[in-house]
Amino acid sequence: MDYEFPLGLAALAGVIPLIIVYLLKPRPKLIILPSLMFVRKISRNAFDSRRKLSKKITDPLFFLQLLALILLAFAIAGPLLENLTKESERVVVIIDSSASMAVPDRIEAAKSIAIESLGKENTIIAAESMPVVLGKAIEATDAEELINSMEVRDTSGEIPEAILTIINDEGNQKAKIVVISDFENWAGKAPETYIKIARAKDMELEFRQVGKAASNYAIISGYLKDRNDGTYEYTCTVKNFNNESVKLDVQLESKSGLISTQKISEPVSLGEFGTQQIKFSSIPQGISTVKILNKDAVPCDNIAWISIPEIKPKQMLILTDLETTLDTINPDTTDLDPAISKSPVITALSLMPGLSVDVQHDLPHELLAGVEKYDTIEKYDTILIDCEHKPLPASTIKKVVSYAQSGKNLIVIGNGCLYNSSEMHELYPVLPVEINSIEEDSSHTIETAGSGTKVFEGISFNEVYTRKYLAAVPRENSLVLAGLKGAGPVVCTWKINNGTATYVGISDTTGNDAWNNFPTVPTYPVFWVKLLKYLWGIGDISETNVNTGGYEAFDQNVRVKTPGETISNKFVYYDKCGLYELNQKTVAANLYDSTESNTFTENRLNLTGESKDIQKEDLYTKSPDKLRKYLIYALLLLLVLENVLMFRRRII
Repeated sequence: MDYEFPLGLAALAGVIPLIIVYLLKPRPKLIILPSLMFVRKISRNAFDSRRKLSKKITDPLFFLQLLALILLAFAIAGPLLENLTKESERVVVIIDSSASMAVPDRIEAAKSIAIESLGKENTIIAAESMPVVLGKAIEATDAEELINSMEVRDTSGEIPEAILTIINDEGNQKAKIVVISDFENWAGKAPETYIKIARAKDMELEFRQVGKAASNYAIISGYLKDRNDGTYEYTCTVKNFNNESVKLDVQLESKSGLISTQKISEPVSLGEFGTQQIKFSSIPQGISTVKILNKDAVPCDNIAWISIPEIKPKQMLILTDLETTLDTINPDTTDLDPAISKSPVITALSLMPGLSVDVQHDLPHELLAGVEKYDTIEKYDTILIDCEHKPLPASTIKKVVSYAQSGKNLIVIGNGCLYNSSEMHELYPVLPVEINSIEEDSSHTIETAGSGTKVFEGISFNEVYTRKYLAAVPRENSLVLAGLKGAGPVVCTWKINNGTATYVGISDTTGNDAWNNFPTVPTYPVFWVKLLKYLWGIGDISETNVNTGGYEAFDQNVRVKTPGETISNKFVYYDKCGLYELNQKTVAANLYDSTESNTFTENRLNLTGESKDIQKEDLYTKSPDKLRKYLIYALLLLLVLENVLMFRRRII
């Protein structure tokens, strides 16, 4: 233990005379004097006996004085104990949790420093692609638990942004800010600039660097090019972050529902800190991966995920009350039945490539009898119901509901029959909306909502007007893609097991009794193409291949399957490399960040120039005041006890 004034311990030497005094201290005896003549002799004998050394000391007064002397010596010496400085009672710890911190021992070293830096009141922030507050104004024990549970994310680390967020928060005045990182990625002004800003706002900013150089190889970029034959070309760049040459084994693996799994190996030789582009042709639709098989410091940048939406031939069944000859519309044939061509929906769907449409009044009788033939309901990818006047039979509706619940896609167009017919009410349990009434109002306009803004991008609803519509309310966990402003949804969908049920509240009737003019607008066929592609999970490759660190927001909770778990949230944060399943599509997220993959440099934090004159204060100082205070209190108590004892003995 350290002392403010070590020579004060010399007072302990006073223990020696105290012990001697008590060992030689005369012990009074009761003497019966038979006569005065014996007083001198007895007196002399008693005096001689007092001078003998005692073998033990039993007087309580001795122990009180001994303890008082020891406490006095320590109080004079002043033991130094660690104590939080007044300015450091509030501590903000920023820990880099970006991809480069996955190098062995880096995150553990950062956690250890963070725990040592904790104060009385702590705020813990993870510096990912955006600052993530893990805990605010919490005690050291809770902060330590949070720090130990931290995980590295496959993103870049925006440390300057995290620092500025803390500095600009007035609640952090006089706080100690400790930044712990390997400083592989620093996008901003020089570190000493932030130290000066913090000083100007009465804050202390300290940088702590962790991590040693480590060899790493990475796929630092990648892009897809459409070959216009149903396949894509993938070009990636591989880099060696090492001062030695290396031979890498790069392998492409493709998994598709259209073809069998295939693997292609490509050996790559790279010089020290060298790079090379690699091209893989004929990447099929589906999920593919490009892997560096060599092991290194950061695993997440050794694999690139590729997600290309699979476009398979689709079959649709339209159940309608059209009075027409029942024909199958073939997308390769331009000769349509005149009666069928009067339906705007059927006309729009007939223009969609790769889609075969069967138009029926009802399901075949063989299906209702339970006879299994090729022409079964299960062969259809989607069923669309569009009944204006005549409802479907109850048995058909029951079969359709079961179809939707088995993981297929069901689309129901909202019109008068859907509300007026009791038979059609049997569809209500699977619809994503609650239908309340038929309203006549021409003041409402159609506008996109949430994900619909992206789904229906390029479609203008400004030319659309409505005369009549079904007033509906979206159900819980449904997703509204478009709605009548101030009147409820017109395009709404939700998940039913593995399938979807979609409500389109835009009647496709034409003529004088038309509820709206949307079927006559030029973008009407495009609307149906975009909606079906969305429901089938067919998106643009730019939507299904993203970089980690980004996020996508929704207007309602969406069920998302991430690389590690399944969640329900209003946004998805791509913080891990891998596949994300959401909104009927699979998204591939990759790091593609050369600054995070560069783990070979050392002394990355460069505090030079004026920063050398900036003194850093420790979170803890050593002070004698705290313990000395309690020593004095104890000494005073002993003195009181000593006086009480002496008073009882009538010494004083």
